[in-house]
Amino acid sequence: MKILHLFSDWKWTGPAEPALNLCVELKKRGHDVTLACGKAMDDYPFPPDSESVEKYAYERGLVPVTRFHLSKHFNLFKYISDIKNLSVFMNDEAFDIVHVHRNQDHLVGGIAARRTGRRLPIVRTNHDGVVLKKNLRNKYCLTRLTDKLIDVSEDARVADMNSFGLSADKTIMINASIDCQRFNPGSGPLTYRKKFGMKDDDIVVGIIARIQTHRRFHILLKAIKIASKKVPKLKLLVIGRGTKEKQLLTEPAKEMGLEDVVVHPGYRTSDYVEAVSCMDYNIFLMPGTDGSSRAVREVMAMGKPVIAADRGMLSSIVDNNSTGFVIDDTPENLAEATVRLATDIELRKKMAAASLKKTQDIFSQESMAEKVENVYKELLLK
Repeated sequence: MKILHLFSDWKWTGPAEPALNLCVELKKRGHDVTLACGKAMDDYPFPPDSESVEKYAYERGLVPVTRFHLSKHFNLFKYISDIKNLSVFMNDEAFDIVHVHRNQDHLVGGIAARRTGRRLPIVRTNHDGVVLKKNLRNKYCLTRLTDKLIDVSEDARVADMNSFGLSADKTIMINASIDCQRFNPGSGPLTYRKKFGMKDDDIVVGIIARIQTHRRFHILLKAIKIASKKVPKLKLLVIGRGTKEKQLLTEPAKEMGLEDVVVHPGYRTSDYVEAVSCMDYNIFLMPGTDGSSRAVREVMAMGKPVIAADRGMLSSIVDNNSTGFVIDDTPENLAEATVRLATDIELRKKMAAASLKKTQDIFSQESMAEKVENVYKELLLK
């Protein structure tokens, strides 16, 4: 199959990685895959220090098309230009399928596909794990410019179906995936603990999140304060950054006497996997810009139990009392779960094994690509 994927942004954020990973896996399966995305600036092919879709596409063996605007934000002139040029491109390249990933590329790509004058199926993935916003644009796109909607959670699928009046056969749930080869139990030497000033026998609970007000760091620190009194070797490893680091993390930790408990190496890129490997288990309190909570799957693939708040689609990823705990995240509840995993080594091992198995069985990129491929085949047979 010849497949066109559209991504209306240039930034490496949110659903960019799962969209790109899908393209890579489909290419491995023998398909002719083209990714068209936004471009950061006029530098070619991209600034060396950029965090862009274009950069990572090149690194993963794809040559992205960046000659269309494919802007994240509404611009009537750019929309009209993209609709016209994309329609010509789709016909010239004779694509079999168009797969869109964001609201803006859904609109321009969908209209362009319908203007080709031939039957060109349109697939949309909702990467957010929650219902799409109910507005006229999404209503038009989903009812007129979509042949199949893929949701990454069953709750989102049902909500989208009901919210936009879609028939059951027009929607499907396919789990978001992660790279199980990159994220695995053997990834990253524990010597990174020394790099971060921790000891081998410390009990390390980690959190991966931007340091923002809504990410509930005040609840986290209160819980760690309670738990650290019962687990003297407890360490909290915070992987992330934000403009309010002092206000939300550094200063409160100091005021609470947690300077020796909280370890904050900041945002990690090239050594992200090694940093995650330092953790014994993880805490997730709030989905971020990636509503599918990809980081949860990543740590589970590395054999880490997860304490998750009952929020967003976290409870559909983490199985309570199996791969971790799903809790109402009061400081007391979070502290109790933290202490339990810190002090019960056998429970931690059991949950680690369950996390690893679930990830390999359900969240692998190969499994996801095969299911998406079947969606394409089904549409082309109609």
